[in-house]
Amino acid sequence: MKRLEIAESSNTPHIVLDPNSNTFLIEGKSFPEDGKEFYRPVIEWMNEYKSTNPLSFKINFNLFYLSSSSVISIKQVLLKILDMQALGTKISVIWNYDDDDDDIKKTGEDYAKLLKIDFQFEINQ
Repeated sequence: MKRLEIAESSNTPHIVLDPNSNTFLIEGKSFPEDGKEFYRPVIEWMNEYKSTNPLSFKINFNLFYLSSSSVISIKQVLLKILDMQALGTKISVIWNYDDDDDDIKKTGEDYAKLLKIDFQFEINQ
């Protein structure tokens, strides 16, 4: 499987999905004009990755701003992670946030509670 990398822009996050290291990253601001379309390659990649039956992987979220459409799209990414977890893949979800950013922290807590996924919450240094 090929690595997927999407460069950060002024309104979209930097995304790295690297199957060789089983480490994934979504960081930056996320308010694309069309969140569903922007995250489509990520969802498609996750579907393909799921079919490889990975033993484990770690995903880091380090988001500074999420639009409402991005909240929905990130939920879709997390649902793909939940699918893999149900098949036995060991998942580590790290949700990074700035110490003074209660909104981003709460968004992560809401995802964790809604989807029943264990998140590690880490304050950005």
